Amino acid sequence: MMGTMQGWRIALWIGLVILVFGFLWLVRGVLLPFVLAYLVALLLEPVVKGFRRIGIGRPAAVSTITVVFFGAIVGIAIITAPYVSAQAGYLRDQVTEFTNRLQSTSPDEAMLMVDKFLSANKTTLEQLGIPANRQGLVDAYIEPNRQQFEERAQQFITGGVTSILSFVGQAFILLLTPLFAIWILMDMESLRQKSKGWIPPTIRSGTVSMVKDIASVFQGYIRGLTISVLLYTTMMTVVLWALGVPAFAVLGAMAGILYLIPVIGGLVSSGIVFIVVALSGQSEANLFLNPALPHIAFTNSWVFALVVVAGMFVAGFTYDSAINPRIVGSAVKLHPLVAVFVVFSFGALFGLPGMLLAYPVAGAINVVLARLLKVATDRPELPNLPAVPLRHRTIAET
Repeated sequence: MMGTMQGWRIALWIGLVILVFGFLWLVRGVLLPFVLAYLVALLLEPVVKGFRRIGIGRPAAVSTITVVFFGAIVGIAIITAPYVSAQAGYLRDQVTEFTNRLQSTSPDEAMLMVDKFLSANKTTLEQLGIPANRQGLVDAYIEPNRQQFEERAQQFITGGVTSILSFVGQAFILLLTPLFAIWILMDMESLRQKSKGWIPPTIRSGTVSMVKDIASVFQGYIRGLTISVLLYTTMMTVVLWALGVPAFAVLGAMAGILYLIPVIGGLVSSGIVFIVVALSGQSEANLFLNPALPHIAFTNSWVFALVVVAGMFVAGFTYDSAINPRIVGSAVKLHPLVAVFVVFSFGALFGLPGMLLAYPVAGAINVVLARLLKVATDRPELPNLPAVPLRHRTIAET
């Protein structure tokens, strides 16, 4: 009877958990400030604990840290906004200039490379029904949709950065995220203790242990990844600036955003930078964009683009080998092949958000599966039996 009652309590608890997650899924459109606040709280909690260790009360520590954190973000946004806006305008103008150069009767070196590629693959392109010359490409695809092409290209280049800035700015202007972050940080310790009482006693120990492991995966990954992405963005921006790429800030920010996508983000950002630089027609490295420094001339813009991408590759490889593992650590342990499969699978199911969350979610699933396999494969513990059965003992032994 007791076992049946315990079973019903566990079933009721599981049903309530499913209802809560179902409700959250239905109202997911209003969860953004809460999710952002929780992520901010995860990032700032170690700093709050550091303040507590030196004797500062939790309310004072939380208030000071959140004001400094959000103030720094707003200050950085105000300082960098003019540079990002100017470079986004430069890239927009480059798109317009590129469409004009495609139609030019006196092509530059970048367009000559396009002509050579089209000529070398003429048979294949014709079989696919694709024009094998620049004018044919313009007449078939660009001229009928010139305005749409320029708008979409501009959105492709600058949309990611603009969306991120707008997304962050709106959240902070509404004052919901900082306020919620303060509330969560104020009550984080008490919430952890209270939440244990919400779990049925018969499964409390195992569930709490599993939730701690899952939370450790998420917290370690999110904290480490946030710091790592900021450092990576700074590094790539400096590399592009040092090589004299005019739109270094926008392209560096784009590389940092794409770095959020494990495994393939770096490849995509390198490909975009290569195309932008190669088609820009720039064939000289104006170091640090400083006219007083010597310019390094290359054969054409395609060679210069290769040099830029090579610089990004060296910097990225060094960062992934020496810096990122120390920051992110081993919070999510996945084989590279499994990692690629997970990223593509989550991308196919949930789009870009799925690719961003692929690693920590996979790590959480790995924790749950490890627990289930342990339960399924472990042998039951035997009671402590006497070395000699009682019936075989002599009277003297007893």
